[in-house]
Amino acid sequence: MTQQDKPNAPTPNTSITPTAGTTIAKKHSVSLPGLHARLRNPNVTQGSDPNTKPNRLALILDCSGSMSGSKIQSLRDACVSFIQSCNFSDTALALEPFSTRECEAQRVVLSCFEPFLTTTVQMLTSHGSTPMAEAMDFVLNTYSLTRAVLVSDGQPDSEEMVYSIASRYREASLPCDCVHIGDSTDGEACLRRVAEMTGGQYIKFTDIQSFSRSFKYLTPAFYGQLTSGGLTAAQLGAKEIK
Repeated sequence: MTQQDKPNAPTPNTSITPTAGTTIAKKHSVSLPGLHARLRNPNVTQGSDPNTKPNRLALILDCSGSMSGSKIQSLRDACVSFIQSCNFSDTALALEPFSTRECEAQRVVLSCFEPFLTTTVQMLTSHGSTPMAEAMDFVLNTYSLTRAVLVSDGQPDSEEMVYSIASRYREASLPCDCVHIGDSTDGEACLRRVAEMTGGQYIKFTDIQSFSRSFKYLTPAFYGQLTSGGLTAAQLGAKEIK
């Protein structure tokens, strides 16, 4: 074959045309080409529009340095159980881990794709500080949610900023359930107040294994048992439900 007979190499097509219903972040968005983009937003290939689901939840997850060791493993286990307890025919989930800027790489936009959600939470790591307010602000501004679920073991970087964002959740009629885990009381009062301000549930777990087992009760399938008072703190293995 002569040089001129050789076929030209195909030019990779790295552009992505958003399909109807694809969630696009209002802030902090990053354009990702090809396969990587499809993995970060699997709804493009799955053909399921998470914005049409009646239950649209964001898990706001503390991955700061204080969550190291058994706590971060318990968080992984709890989130896997949560995801597996969801019915993705009527539910969509977003994942918003918070610690350092690098933690944004594990953010998942509203999705109905269980395998990708499960794989992502299994890779959560602990490091950095506790920018809780920024994470709460991001999901409020980016998605149209029916509920948010916040998990932490300590004090946020800015408590006043958290309350400021919580007041906007209240204005948007968006409940934020708050789960505090571990023996420390740091941050307990803050999470309890956020739940009260937004009309969400507050649960305190000192036993993190009980947290792993009972976190699923904040999914739509089990949530009514909490709000109706059908479950006690003792039945959940929790110290407090409010």
